[in-house]
Amino acid sequence: METNNINVLMVDDHKMTLVGYSSALEGINRTSNIYQFTVTHSTTIDAALRELNEWFNYRLLHLVFLDIQLPKDSNNQYQSGEDLGIVIRKKFPQTKIIIITTFDNNLLIQNLLESINPEGLIIKSDLVPENFMDAVLDVLEDPPYYSKTVIKFLRKQHGFNYHLDRLDRLIIYYISAGKQTKDLPNYVPLSLPGIERRKKRLKEIFEVEDGNDIHLITRAREEGFL
Repeated sequence: METNNINVLMVDDHKMTLVGYSSALEGINRTSNIYQFTVTHSTTIDAALRELNEWFNYRLLHLVFLDIQLPKDSNNQYQSGEDLGIVIRKKFPQTKIIIITTFDNNLLIQNLLESINPEGLIIKSDLVPENFMDAVLDVLEDPPYYSKTVIKFLRKQHGFNYHLDRLDRLIIYYISAGKQTKDLPNYVPLSLPGIERRKKRLKEIFEVEDGNDIHLITRAREEGFL
């Protein structure tokens, strides 16, 4: 199986946080055998800008992990990680951005979705090792990934107008038709791990806390998706 080399920039002012994220990526390297991550760390906006203007001016930048609670840069041009994210989105439009933040207020979530439109948005209180791996793989293969607090905000903001795409609907349909998860790749153009991650996300969206497929289908019917 061919290995995909992924260049990563991580920006956070806490070095131990960067070490933790890098360790988690190494775990994905070992378990997936699909991706090989080359990671660059920056602990300030100034350092991140240098990497973007020098190192990544000559190399593809595939993935950025960004903390928005960063001190302003030395020239007072960028006030936070959000400003840096806007620059990255403009200069590297093909780069996938994962924002991981401690802030969980609705206004900030809305601002980030509108200003940066990240492929991943995770509230740190939602983050555990298992969903970190899900988030990275979803962002690389099947974005977006939103953690449960973000999903709750979207549901509250839009009623239940959370967007389910064709693949989500196919998964729900075939589960409702009695197909087992292991057989879904025969009907849905995704790998089995990709389908399992989508199912997990659907259960978060529909607030199925016990993980039961029957309850997922019941909730989907209640919301008019079947």
